Amino acid sequence: MSHDRSESDAGPIAECRLDLAGLRDQRERYRALARHVTAIDRRPAAIEVRFAPELDAGLLDEALAVERECCPFFRLEYDAASRLLSASVEHEDQAPALEAIAYALTS
Repeated sequence: MSHDRSESDAGPIAECRLDLAGLRDQRERYRALARHVTAIDRRPAAIEVRFAPELDAGLLDEALAVERECCPFFRLEYDAASRLLSASVEHEDQAPALEAIAYALTS
């Protein structure tokens, strides 16, 4: 007998709620932020992104606010003193969405 995860065990499906214009705007924010990324550390269900001192903190705040609204499955924390963004997901099956953030910040 197989032991598949039941729907109640699975996390919410990692879907972005942005429309095309919103996606385009968020991509531009990430493109601007990517110029200030100094390191990205990937883990199975998390990433950590370190930024250079000249980071536009207001732009990062705006990007994170959009992410929290459109993708509530992300857990996003930013430590301004160390310029370290930690992004994680609660359920491992949501982890591919983290790769989208990592990719956007390296493009």
